[in-house]
Amino acid sequence: MSRRKISNPSLVMNNLSIAIVANSFSYTEGLGEQDVVVQSAGGGSIQTVFTDNVEMRYSSFKFDMQNTQENIDLIRTWKINENTNGMTGTAPGTANGGWSRTFNSVVLTSDYEVNLGSDTVISLEFKSDAAI
Repeated sequence: MSRRKISNPSLVMNNLSIAIVANSFSYTEGLGEQDVVVQSAGGGSIQTVFTDNVEMRYSSFKFDMQNTQENIDLIRTWKINENTNGMTGTAPGTANGGWSRTFNSVVLTSDYEVNLGSDTVISLEFKSDAAI
């Protein structure tokens, strides 16, 4: 197992390679949230019960893009596409092939803000089926 950090991922949205602001990509696996609750077992004793919130079994990911006209047009298309977008992310790694995730039924959930300026970026947030 490699102890090398994963960085500089290659992202492909709808079969088009996209460029993002370095170190801005993050995601969740979509495995949902788990919790432990207790129930009374009588006589002052308790039992723990594991719960699995399946409503949270979706992935989310986010990244920033530069505010070029080409990027603004791409972002607008992703928003209009609703949940018909697809994205894959890969990064070189070890002899095992490195890191790779696929996100299906991707929707741009944020009402993104286009900041115009020489040192500004557009921050984007997406949700999708659980990453595979």
